[in-house]
Amino acid sequence: MPRSATITIRKQEPIPCGKVEVEPWLGRVHFVNKDKKDYRLRFWKRDTDPFAGIDMLIPAGGRITVLIKKGDEFDYGVVNIGDRVATGKGPGPIVN
Repeated sequence: MPRSATITIRKQEPIPCGKVEVEPWLGRVHFVNKDKKDYRLRFWKRDTDPFAGIDMLIPAGGRITVLIKKGDEFDYGVVNIGDRVATGKGPGPIVN
């Protein structure tokens, strides 16, 4: 398994599309925002309500790195800052 993976956001769409897997405990998933606007990254556990998850700001031109533990599996969405009801665009999941 790779130690890291990068998910690039362009026009609110995450690339690559689909499952991204990295090595547990050492693995990192980097989210890189290539757009000129801020987004929220929403993370939630599979088979749960997306609104029970956590939102993190990814600024325009910015990046966020997520560490993955053994057994972790999260879906994610790229959400407009002002959108309170959407789960966002993101095929996910990210896993160890």
